[in-house]
Amino acid sequence: MNHVVQSGDESPHSISEASPSTENVEEPKKKTKLQRSLNEATDMDNSKANNAIQERAEQEQPRDCVMEPVRQVPVTHEPDVLVIGAGPAGIGAAVAAARNGAKVLLVERYGFLGGNLTAAMVNPMFTFHDIHGEQVIRGIAGEVVERLVSLTASPGHVTDLTFDNASMTPFDPEGMKLLLFDMAEEAGVELLLHSAFVDAVAEGGRVRHVIVENKSGRQAIRPKFVIDCSADADVVARIGAPFVKGREGDGALQPVTLFYRIGGVDYDALRHWMKANRDLLKDSPSDEEIDSHETLAFLGLSDLVKRAMEAGEYPQEAAPRILMYQLPNDGQIAVNCTRLQGIDGTQVEDLTRAEIATRRQAWQIHRFLRKHVGGFASSYIVDTGVQVGVRETRRIVGDYTMAKEDVLSSRAFPDGIACGTFAIDIHPPDGKTQIFTGSGRAVYEIPYRSLLPQGVDNLLVAGRCISATHHAFGSVRVMATAMAVGQGAGTAAALAVKQGVTSRALNTDEVRSLLLQQGQYLLEAGAPSMMEDNLRLKRIQGAGARAGHHNPFVQT
Repeated sequence: MNHVVQSGDESPHSISEASPSTENVEEPKKKTKLQRSLNEATDMDNSKANNAIQERAEQEQPRDCVMEPVRQVPVTHEPDVLVIGAGPAGIGAAVAAARNGAKVLLVERYGFLGGNLTAAMVNPMFTFHDIHGEQVIRGIAGEVVERLVSLTASPGHVTDLTFDNASMTPFDPEGMKLLLFDMAEEAGVELLLHSAFVDAVAEGGRVRHVIVENKSGRQAIRPKFVIDCSADADVVARIGAPFVKGREGDGALQPVTLFYRIGGVDYDALRHWMKANRDLLKDSPSDEEIDSHETLAFLGLSDLVKRAMEAGEYPQEAAPRILMYQLPNDGQIAVNCTRLQGIDGTQVEDLTRAEIATRRQAWQIHRFLRKHVGGFASSYIVDTGVQVGVRETRRIVGDYTMAKEDVLSSRAFPDGIACGTFAIDIHPPDGKTQIFTGSGRAVYEIPYRSLLPQGVDNLLVAGRCISATHHAFGSVRVMATAMAVGQGAGTAAALAVKQGVTSRALNTDEVRSLLLQQGQYLLEAGAPSMMEDNLRLKRIQGAGARAGHHNPFVQT
């Protein structure tokens, strides 16, 4: 639907929604997208992939339509900075912008904040430390962890027994909800909950209005700056700015996962079982390694899962291993085992199918755990995420596109606004093999230019929809990094509003200076180290297969 500011500006506090003309501007886009899908399909050898793309392209053809009548939409808010989406990136952006003096409105479709932290219940957060034990994600993200610890809603940064991460950060999602409300309120962020972004009006290279819908009806927002933290680049897509989706070449997307919590787990029995069955676990951890971790992490059972799949006791589509993390709540475990490929998180039919299928998987996997793993005999499912966790959809085409080499070479940028250190972690769009490369071994910066959608000068993005290749995206997508990027975006937007400049006219040296003053860690030559003694982690000396190398840190 096209939105037009009312002619003559007779009513400055409303806009008119006009029905599409016979020259529908949307239709050429759909035809182009259809043709692109067909062209990509011809380059692929896999007939199944060809068929899937053909079916998707057919679904995207215009269907039977109705004309909505013209109607007035009241302008209800005129913030300096409008943030769409209150996930990790949105929280970082909104709090940072408000703390830097901007009038901020944060729009969220749920009745709480947190996005993947809370709605999808993704747990734990990764990764705040590099392989040397230095905390490289700090600022607002670091503050969140410190305050969770004070609420007894997190043990803080602890050792990870699963992948080669220096640390992991488990948390209670209910405690997270409370804390994020507190931080938004303290910063002066205005919240608009239960409100879905539905459209945007762009004119002259600027976003002029954003349309949301809620129980009050449709509302128009007239911002000076917009930060798209929708995870799916929804604002970017609605105004027609360029984006890509999925893996280069075929557009394939990483699978979705529904997280869920299991309660009633006997931790002592689980530790005993892990010691007795260490050969079933990744890297056969020693007794010392298992005992030294107050917060358990569990990865393995691939052979047992394979046999269970063959026997029909484990879902065929799910991940071919068990991955679980202990939570702060007594007897609770977060489970990361469900998986469904072929899901496009921007297509409602796909999301519907995923919500149903992954919940069925969760129950089947829980039965497997009760039968085969010690400590789960009396356990039960506490809850599943409000929504399935989506790893990958749209990524903007920005002024700079981050590449795999930027991540693995620890690249610093003159306009870097945040750091990341997580692995390139790619869950397979097809097949079963997961790519996990380089966690903590490289600390890299995310450049401000990767937050700038092409063709618009008052819109930034933050979170997993920034401009990056499929491989680089595999690292930058995680929640701790997203919150740090959000802080960079919010700080930049507030400064641009204060100075009355566009996103591209902003002096990024000033942005970096502000970020450093406010606790963000950046790769700046000669900058004082933000390392503190209580943040450094020490290697475990044990007799396990990779003791002193695999997850080699414990807190002092």
